[in-house]
Amino acid sequence: MNRFLLVRAGDALCALPLHQVRRVVRALVVHALPGASAELLGLAEFAGEPLPVLELARLIGSGGDTAGASSVTVVARLGRAEPAEIVGLQADEALEIVELPAATVTAGSLRGVMAGEALALGRRVSVLDLAAWTATA
Repeated sequence: MNRFLLVRAGDALCALPLHQVRRVVRALVVHALPGASAELLGLAEFAGEPLPVLELARLIGSGGDTAGASSVTVVARLGRAEPAEIVGLQADEALEIVELPAATVTAGSLRGVMAGEALALGRRVSVLDLAAWTATA
């Protein structure tokens, strides 16, 4: 069994590997970066350091109106390198911690961030692979 933090981002539910999650905090104040990609909301301050913040709903291609709706920032580790690359993932809400057997995750791929899909809470969930993904991918 693998443990995941289940979050809602737009119309989607996402499962983030729990061992990659550092903290869940109220949505951080983000300062936009001119010319940034649509997924990169900008920079926030976290623990006295700049933190790139990505909009999770756009990152996974979730539908729905996401403008200004985010209420949490999930601070997570990306990639396998040490020291780990830390980013903020804006989401609408953090729901709960769930266990998903590896055998229940069907393969998928979206720019290296999605490991696949599974069922949790009676809904389809996008299972993200944060260890295989980097902010520069």
